[in-house]
Amino acid sequence: GTQAAIWHLDGEKPTLSEDFPMITDVTEATCFLAIFGPSVFEISERLTNLDLGNPNQSTPRLVQGPFSHVPCQIVVFAKEKHNNGILLTCSRGYGHDMVSAILQAGAAFGLKPAGEKSFHHWFQSI
Repeated sequence: GTQAAIWHLDGEKPTLSEDFPMITDVTEATCFLAIFGPSVFEISERLTNLDLGNPNQSTPRLVQGPFSHVPCQIVVFAKEKHNNGILLTCSRGYGHDMVSAILQAGAAFGLKPAGEKSFHHWFQSI
């Protein structure tokens, strides 16, 4: 058995069909966060030992491992310095602590919280 995660990131939410009973919508159980901008890899270095900013690895790429001591799926995007970003998911129960840790680690770099509109603008640019 193989498992796969599919992230629907833009546009209208797809309707799950009874024709595909093997698909489980985990939207309500998952925390989904994005960190993007020129300092994303410096911020991530404060929160994980994973080498997310390795320039020798192609992007986008999926990494699974701890981020702020929490098991996560992380997708790394790196096109140009101003367009770097990571998307990460973890169990929803970690959401509050994860956001706090990210904002604390990013404070020295001017990281500020943003909403879906900022995310969609960044996502459309990559």
